[in-house]
Amino acid sequence: MNIEEKKGIYNNPLLGEYGTPFGAVPYDRITLEHFIPAVEECIRRENEIIDGICDNSDEATFENTIARFDYAGTELSTIICAFNALINSRSYDEILAVEEKIQQICTRHHNSISMNDRLFTRIKEVYEADNSHLDKAQKRLLEQTYTSFVRGGANLKGNERERYCELTEKLTALSLKFQENSIKDTDAYTLVVTDAKDLEGLPADVVEAAANTAKENGTEGWTFTLHRPSYLPFITYCRNRELRKQMYMAYNTIGAKGNSHDNRTIVKEIVNKRLELARLLGYSTYSDYILEERMAQNSDAVFSMLGKLTWSYLPAARKEMDEIVAYAKKSEGEDFNFERWDFAYYSEKLKEEKYSLNDEHVRPYFELNQAIHGAFYLATRLYGVTFKQNHDIPVFNPDVKVWEVYDYDGSFLALLYCDFFARKGKHAGAWMDSIKPQYKDAEGNDHRPHITLSTNYRKPLPGKPTLLNHDEFNTLMHEFGHCMHGILSDVIYPSQCSPNVLWDFVELPSQIMENFSTEEEFLKHFAFHHKTGENIPQETLAKIKKASTFKAAYQCVRQVGLGLIDQAWHNISEPFDGDVLEYEQQATAALRLMPVIKETGITPQFGHIMSGGYAAGYYSYKWAEVLDADAYSRFKKEGILNMKVAQSFRDDILSKGDSEHPMELYIRFRGRRPQIEPLLERDGIETICPHL
Repeated sequence: MNIEEKKGIYNNPLLGEYGTPFGAVPYDRITLEHFIPAVEECIRRENEIIDGICDNSDEATFENTIARFDYAGTELSTIICAFNALINSRSYDEILAVEEKIQQICTRHHNSISMNDRLFTRIKEVYEADNSHLDKAQKRLLEQTYTSFVRGGANLKGNERERYCELTEKLTALSLKFQENSIKDTDAYTLVVTDAKDLEGLPADVVEAAANTAKENGTEGWTFTLHRPSYLPFITYCRNRELRKQMYMAYNTIGAKGNSHDNRTIVKEIVNKRLELARLLGYSTYSDYILEERMAQNSDAVFSMLGKLTWSYLPAARKEMDEIVAYAKKSEGEDFNFERWDFAYYSEKLKEEKYSLNDEHVRPYFELNQAIHGAFYLATRLYGVTFKQNHDIPVFNPDVKVWEVYDYDGSFLALLYCDFFARKGKHAGAWMDSIKPQYKDAEGNDHRPHITLSTNYRKPLPGKPTLLNHDEFNTLMHEFGHCMHGILSDVIYPSQCSPNVLWDFVELPSQIMENFSTEEEFLKHFAFHHKTGENIPQETLAKIKKASTFKAAYQCVRQVGLGLIDQAWHNISEPFDGDVLEYEQQATAALRLMPVIKETGITPQFGHIMSGGYAAGYYSYKWAEVLDADAYSRFKKEGILNMKVAQSFRDDILSKGDSEHPMELYIRFRGRRPQIEPLLERDGIETICPHL
């Protein structure tokens, strides 16, 4: 390394001590140019540690090989996670080149580790030794370290090893391109309305936001986009059927419009290369490869669960659909031809008629700041943790707010970064991530996590509040559950920290929090009218609770369908070269509740499985829903705010991360294996599959 390179490293704010409160990433001093040199330097340092492990002439042991290797990547992990948080705060074009470079560098680095014969020899030596003296966490780390090397190609030789590296690098590039196309295709579309009559039915705040978007874009009238805060209320409330159709078709052809952002060819490349990679490693399908490392263990278990849910929910979903179609015909005439762009509109109208409830009745009681207070209140009641906002922590976007989190004894637990508002270039949906992991180093120091919570709520106009509907509040509770999983992590080894658990267990801590969102005992503490301060009326609470099962069967069938699409792509045993949308439609034909529109589909924009971490694992949401309903039934029995039950959930699940197998943790909390009946009961499903 020459003098200039050393000087650059010395001056890089990402390397060395940050000099910030709680060691927060110094986003106020970082530019994009800092990341690639920081990543390369962290890789150099990690490789030095790995060389030291390999050069050690002493007998390989858990401490000098497995544990030391696990600690080696913590610095690089922080840099990567800090960059991932930044991705959603900059121009996508500006950051894309840096992201692509970092991903490729890291893929090559991870491949070089997996193919390091000297390192694998020492790991294998420990793995094959007598390890009866190790505790559960150590045994699990040893098992997973060894397995990760085998699954990462350590046993491959010659050309097969080279091909594995080629495939992983290509898959990294394809996933990034898929993501880029999805974002750009979403950003590219706008619907401009110039006649106020076409706004009939839309809530006032949605109309106001559209007018502001038009003004920002330098256009007349009102501009609507495919971003969820704009698209969802439009498709749900707009009376103009033709405009609903235009928005529906634009949204459901993201990545499949035949333009430069079309993802269909990329989908084929991704699934075929995943199949080749799986075969290279000795598996028949990519699903076999992935599910080996899941609670489900194999696709038979996944299809069994999805089949049981279909058997139980599909008859009820058909009844729900018949009721919505009948309502639409009653409103518009018997010859009305019900289409997919009518579903959200008429189902919302039906819900309002059945329960005298719509989003506009609910929103005034779920102002964003009050909703955050509610989530914090629940964490305090359940776990004794408290939150203190810190205005001095550097943030990755001006909209981000940061809270310090403390345990019941006053000890520091975590930093929580909250990024609530949608903006151009930001990924769709909502998610939790970690900037810094939790672990305890060799000296016993507890490194506490830095957690991010991101949503895509509509940013309010100056002087206006952000008011959430109940689904949006559910989203907040869901992601906050992920955050609590990370915040309460209490493990020794970095790779085992929460929420780094098996993929079909990771949604339990998030989904269980959604159960509280209809509980009066919880809502009465924060759900106040944002203007009058009055408590949410008992009548409205009762309606929310009653309406919580509205379309529950439809939503379940939809999720099962997404799981089947995922499994269809990753259970192919021969390379695919057919029509992407047609193949998707075949996979869900048995679940179809509405006529198919050939040019639409989810696959070309299904980022969870094509560019995210849910490939062959999307079933996890329903798998975890079975777990969360069953786990929450203990709260219901012993008290939803019962601190004893909450402490058990914290001690047995949230704090343990991946230090033990998740089924062992679940049984310890629940006293038995999970049962599906609480989910069916919660959703109001009376027909139960006889084979459950």
